[in-house]
Amino acid sequence: MKPIIAALSLLLTVLFPTGLALAENAAWQDLRPLVEKAPSVGAAAEAPALADGPVIVTFFASWCPPCTDEFRHLNDLARSDELGDAKIVGINLFEDFGGKKNPQRMARFLKKTDPQFPLVSGSEIIAKAFGEIDRIPTIIVYGKSGREVWRFIHVRDAKKTHATMEDLVEALTLARDG
Repeated sequence: MKPIIAALSLLLTVLFPTGLALAENAAWQDLRPLVEKAPSVGAAAEAPALADGPVIVTFFASWCPPCTDEFRHLNDLARSDELGDAKIVGINLFEDFGGKKNPQRMARFLKKTDPQFPLVSGSEIIAKAFGEIDRIPTIIVYGKSGREVWRFIHVRDAKKTHATMEDLVEALTLARDG
């Protein structure tokens, strides 16, 4: 998919030299301040201290069964040597899906998943800044350069519903190279 986007971008740049081209994904350095200013979720008393990269950003909601599975893999990664200097942060989106607030549901989710990484509340601004996030779980890995190196988006009725430990380790290998 990325080669197609790059080819289209190049084609549009040639055809429309006025600068009309596809926008590239925002760099982690540009997105980081939005995440650090977001309110913490759960027991975290302060905003997460995040590095410039590599970083794994996961978008989740407490009512999302695949998010629970993905958190298990993220926790395994957080406790492993594979994480190295990388950071993980979770961004809660669509929590009030259907217009219903349910703080007890979030408390149960946090107790069940016991995240080993900071969580923050998302917003429409954050969802747009990360590329119009409209599905969860969505997970994005940024490399040391700040560029996105890997993305997983859960699609309806897919056989694969979340990123696995194997996916995350492979993505971190890409992140360390870029």
